[in-house]
Amino acid sequence: METLESGGVRFLSEYEDLVHDWLWEIDQDGKITYSNGKLEERLETDTKQSVGTLLIEFLTSLPNVEKHRNRVSLDRIVRLMESHQQIREISLDTDAGESATLRLILSANPLHDERGDFSGYRGVARLEELSFMEVDGSSQHKTLMTAMEHSPNGVLVTDSNGRIIYANPGFSKISGYSREDAYGETPRILNSGANGPEFYRDFWGTLKDGRSWVGTIKNRRKNGEVYWCRETVSPIVRRDGIISNFVAIQQDVSAEVEAQKALEESQARFQGYAESASDWYWEMDENLRFTYVSDAACEKAGMDRSDMLGLSREELVTAEEDQEKWKAHIADLKAHKTFKDFSYSFVRKDGVVRRWQISGKPFYGENGKFKGYRGVGKDVTEAAILEEQLRQSQKMEVLGHLTGGVAHDFNNLLGIILGNAELLAEQIETGKLDKDSSHQIENILMAGKRGSGITNHLLMFARKQSLTPKELHLDSEICRMRDILKSSVGSKVNIDIHSDRDLWSVYVDEDQLFNAALNLSINARDAMDGEGDITFSLRNMTVLLDDKRMDLKRGDYVVLNVKDTGCGIPKENLRFVYEPFFSTKEMGKGTGLGLSMVYGFAKKSGGTIWIDSEVGKGTEVQLYLPRKYTQESTI
Repeated sequence: METLESGGVRFLSEYEDLVHDWLWEIDQDGKITYSNGKLEERLETDTKQSVGTLLIEFLTSLPNVEKHRNRVSLDRIVRLMESHQQIREISLDTDAGESATLRLILSANPLHDERGDFSGYRGVARLEELSFMEVDGSSQHKTLMTAMEHSPNGVLVTDSNGRIIYANPGFSKISGYSREDAYGETPRILNSGANGPEFYRDFWGTLKDGRSWVGTIKNRRKNGEVYWCRETVSPIVRRDGIISNFVAIQQDVSAEVEAQKALEESQARFQGYAESASDWYWEMDENLRFTYVSDAACEKAGMDRSDMLGLSREELVTAEEDQEKWKAHIADLKAHKTFKDFSYSFVRKDGVVRRWQISGKPFYGENGKFKGYRGVGKDVTEAAILEEQLRQSQKMEVLGHLTGGVAHDFNNLLGIILGNAELLAEQIETGKLDKDSSHQIENILMAGKRGSGITNHLLMFARKQSLTPKELHLDSEICRMRDILKSSVGSKVNIDIHSDRDLWSVYVDEDQLFNAALNLSINARDAMDGEGDITFSLRNMTVLLDDKRMDLKRGDYVVLNVKDTGCGIPKENLRFVYEPFFSTKEMGKGTGLGLSMVYGFAKKSGGTIWIDSEVGKGTEVQLYLPRKYTQESTI
């Protein structure tokens, strides 16, 4: 009979790479005469140590074999070998390094020589790496089982086919399924139907690649209630690369997920409000630097959000403001005080000045430490303009009533003076009065006429004197006035007149136009100390949209610009120049009514007046007068 020591070895050696089990043979004395080395390879020992050794001694010497309670199995093998009986599926457990457990499942047939005498055994041992769930009785097993039994998280262990072989009390508490309900089932009992085929393809693809899957999944309890579960599912891979089990750790995070969803919905709701509102929202950190501004703020400021974040409010505000007002506001911020409706001017990058109003409230961390400010802001430019216009209108109305009363009383007195003066003049003509008194009478008449002119101005200022408008061509009118204007401003003032071609005509009072041009010229002369250049320029202009800043309605206008080279008007005085009796001239050199009368003439004519001025560079007054539409202009 051929043994493995001869031809059989050559035969088996050709198939060793295809065999994962341990092949062995012993002689009649129980010594190992052949080993294919698979067991030694798993145990990382030398094959030479096993060959020539008694099989029972070799098995007994396996690492920590005694702790696995293998004595019964070893005794059984010994009894069967002594009686030369067949060995079938007897298991022994041993350590295989790195806390792994290797199970040997031995089977062997007795051998006989040609005479029929017993000559040994030829056998095989399947080598299986066990999961911790299969290593019953080990200290490792006891420790892990104790930890899992007391874990508040759910723990599931399945076999390689996904059948549940263990579920801890935490799983039962979370899912509502008892161990008896779960054993033999698959985790599909938790399927809520919320996850599609693509999710499961990714899930099983990850596990079959030997990698852990981590994620949050919507499951269903035994009572049908849906809950959120954060899971970590890991495959247990044996040394031979085969997955023997799957272990899932589950944590009920329903409250956390719902809170996160509520937070996200709240944030989305706030974001929607913030981005759709005309007002804007902002946040500062403990250093009073912006950490958040809504889109509306960026749009109003004409800046990108990235340019605004990290800046303080002082670094953003570039307009010249009342220093005491700003110092008080900064002091409030540093004192962590709540503030409301703080108003200031903001200069955009394009140079446009806007009026902003902000409110803010400090917020604190859980430890009570100041963390910054949160607040709102809005653009109140139009409201500020309307408020100023209303205030101006109310002031003008009050002064108008006062002026009107004075003018009427003065007119009554002038009527008496003029009437008597005319009677005196008639008496002189008829010879009834001494002609030497004629000089005094002429003075009376001249003074009366001047007084009447003044009252007409006052009445017009009070809007109680009606205008007598007619169609005029401003270029012709201003050229006609040139000599009179020149004599009024003096020889050291040069007057230039420029006009667009095909200038539209206007419909205004001729006398009031003359008075407006005269007042503007005299103001320009005084600003230049009687020496400099005054430039009159006329142009057509179409205003497409109502301009609230200038209080000008859309339409066609002829614009009369009067520009001087004088000292200019300080910014703080520009807002007062239309007010009656306001003047920066020395006492006795101005009544303060000139620009007020020009303003009244422009508004009553359907136009407006606008002033641009810079100290040291002069002033430009723009008089907008509405176009007079003729039959030819409408064709």
